[in-house]
Amino acid sequence: MNEEIRNILNGVRDGEKIIAYIEALEEHLHHHHHDDNCDCGCHDEDDEEEWKEVKTPYKNHLSVKDWEKLLKDKTLFTRDALIVLKRMRHVAAPTDSMELADTFGLGALYYAYEMQNLAERLVPYVKAENLKQTEQWSILFKCWELQYSYARIFGLIPELYEALGNVDLSDIPLRENEV
Repeated sequence: MNEEIRNILNGVRDGEKIIAYIEALEEHLHHHHHDDNCDCGCHDEDDEEEWKEVKTPYKNHLSVKDWEKLLKDKTLFTRDALIVLKRMRHVAAPTDSMELADTFGLGALYYAYEMQNLAERLVPYVKAENLKQTEQWSILFKCWELQYSYARIFGLIPELYEALGNVDLSDIPLRENEV
């Protein structure tokens, strides 16, 4: 992590948590749930693939406070949307819909559908009308894809990650068997 970013975050509320989150993102991208002894083929020297960040024209201009305000709007952030975001924040590393489903319950399509619907609802609020539908995820997430593959993983943008930690989500279940 860039030392300048580390110094900036040291003075921010929950700065240490954000630093830990960014470091977890970097570590996760480096290893993506595997160690050198795994047999998945992702570490074959002849076939080394790399995770590359997916770029879009969208640049987040919302502060943590802006996100906190938006998170209170129940027409934008429905209960289902907050379930997805709380679970992604809990993972604290890039993930995909399948991993969320395996970890917390519900199907992968539930997570993918809620992410897309939330992004679509946010378009007019974040002035992103020119984004293609296939790029709207960038309002909420950073995304990485595996070179030569359709595999993608998503991580919350840092401002949204911090804002989620500042709002009360105690009524939102972390797992499906919680009331």
